[in-house]
Amino acid sequence: MKLDIVFQNVTFTYAGAKTPAMRGIDLTIKTGEIVLITGPAGSGKTTLCSCINGLIPHYHEGDLQGEVHVGNYNTRNVRVGGLASLVGMVFQDPESQLVTNSVVDEVAFGPENLGIPREEIDERVKKALAVTRMTGYEEREPHTLSGGEQQACVIAATYAMHPEIYVMDEPLANLDPAGRAQVLKLVVKMAKERGKTLVVVEHALEEILPLVERVLVMSNGEIVRDGSVSQVLAAGDIKRVFKRPDIVRLAESIHLEGQPLKPETLFEEVQKHFKPKAIQARYAAQHSNGHGSPIIQLEHVTYCYQTDVDALYDVSLTVRSGEFVALLGRNGSGKTTLVSHLIGLLHPISGKVTVMGKDTSETPTHILARDIGFCFQNPNHQLVSFNVREEMTFGLKAHGIDPAEFDERIRTALEIVNMQDYADAEIFDLGKGQKQRIALASVLTLKPGILVIDEPTTGQDPEMTEDIFRIINDLNQQGTTVIMITHEMDYAARFAQRALVMNHGHLAFDGPMDQLLGNQQLIEENSLDLPDIAKLARMFSGYGVPANTVRFEDMHTYIREMVGVKNGD
Repeated sequence: MKLDIVFQNVTFTYAGAKTPAMRGIDLTIKTGEIVLITGPAGSGKTTLCSCINGLIPHYHEGDLQGEVHVGNYNTRNVRVGGLASLVGMVFQDPESQLVTNSVVDEVAFGPENLGIPREEIDERVKKALAVTRMTGYEEREPHTLSGGEQQACVIAATYAMHPEIYVMDEPLANLDPAGRAQVLKLVVKMAKERGKTLVVVEHALEEILPLVERVLVMSNGEIVRDGSVSQVLAAGDIKRVFKRPDIVRLAESIHLEGQPLKPETLFEEVQKHFKPKAIQARYAAQHSNGHGSPIIQLEHVTYCYQTDVDALYDVSLTVRSGEFVALLGRNGSGKTTLVSHLIGLLHPISGKVTVMGKDTSETPTHILARDIGFCFQNPNHQLVSFNVREEMTFGLKAHGIDPAEFDERIRTALEIVNMQDYADAEIFDLGKGQKQRIALASVLTLKPGILVIDEPTTGQDPEMTEDIFRIINDLNQQGTTVIMITHEMDYAARFAQRALVMNHGHLAFDGPMDQLLGNQQLIEENSLDLPDIAKLARMFSGYGVPANTVRFEDMHTYIREMVGVKNGD
């Protein structure tokens, strides 16, 4: 079936907005194309996707100018339900897409509504669950799943529908590294084999660029670059809009022709075109700001949800004042369950949790919150007000802070997260990444000594991710104890001194980040992945490159020295 996607001078302005979210878009995506859309948060990517499946203009209110066609269908004249069998959409926030009471019903829901025979539905569901690592979760209630498991469930549901066009808005945002790689390869392979169109919005360029054919870069509602992968990479970076992968920039720095996208390829090309020499690089030791006395202790903690499987089993650990701890592991391994015990949202079935000497099972959450700030993975679970200033005032009032301090605390917290221009904004007008920052700022107004953050970079573009980690690192350097759940291994390796790895409710590793990076078996067993720079460092370790190198700037220096490229060349 031929279903080209055609935008003809399309501009859309959301109701109540002063400026268009998308403007002057002329675009044709041919049937069967594999297309990546990237660009900073708020650049119009989600708006463009919403035009393809008819959410604009039939669901999102606003002014649509121009025409959008999917094959012979004008989206103005076809309801969202009419396009559902043709356009399968995976939203950025998976929770908003879940509608049934079990995973198996969720995956079967779409095919059932399309009138697919029961035998075929059963086969589609079985295959969709297998390829998304959700086999065994059939009877789980979707809203009890972790964020990554919810994402996998939604992808499985879309996969089972067999649409003609797949539109995926940041489908990797909540997935662990191994899950990202598996899902990406699956979706691209499926689209190619079935001859279907695939449109993916994604920031994780290292993983997706080797798999797509065409790249669109958006900024301020416009398409600022459009071409093949090689054409878009050859055109260079665009400040605060598009930053090429580290491996591509390293190759360019030593004047290597071609555009290697993987560390293995760059290593082979360096061996082929140069005679790299051994260097004497100083060991890239991690720095610590010093650690104080124990402030968090888990003693033989076990917790079980309504299922018979332990979400936590006999977990014991101690966190000291001033530490920056990365909590890692595959989706559903128990990370969020563990940190939920720290603020008293969950209480252990057996064992004991103490924070600042207080037993969390006996201490009200609002008392614990004076010492420990908690940021949820989904900011919608945390934000309770309509307006940003009201949201930040809410916590201050609840904790009895002197009203004379409100303005100063709010201003300082918003400046820390670079959202000072949004003090009077409406919460529902913000993107997910912006909501994440407001949730963090609300916590920071209370000046907690301990900060627990669950996936703070979901929905953030690369520049925002860099900013968020630097903000949190600065807070840690000033004495705040940080425990962060993250799948961003490259940033965790750069900033955290200690790693905790969860595996099916067990604590599989507790030690220095350096030791984790050097344990390939442990990394693979826990669905983690080394950052590209770390992979390259291990390959070049025989030439004197420190195997624990994780910073681009360090590897840039080492690789230029190895091949004899001098500064200024």
